[in-house]
Amino acid sequence: MAKDIPLETLLGITKEPVETMSHADMLRQNLNKQKAEAEAEIALLEGQLNNKKEYLAKIEGGLDVLDELQK
Repeated sequence: MAKDIPLETLLGITKEPVETMSHADMLRQNLNKQKAEAEAEIALLEGQLNNKKEYLAKIEGGLDVLDELQK
């Protein structure tokens, strides 16, 4: 074989120390991700609610017009 690959490289062994996440850090990261997703969903739902309120106001306006026309 022209080029031999060292065994450490094949096995994925590194000489640098590996940093691992503590359990609390992992939970914090997970909760922050869930918080961001919930906030995004709330913003979307608030936009949909505002659109429904506007639609309801238009319906009520139309009913008011019909009531005036019947007088």
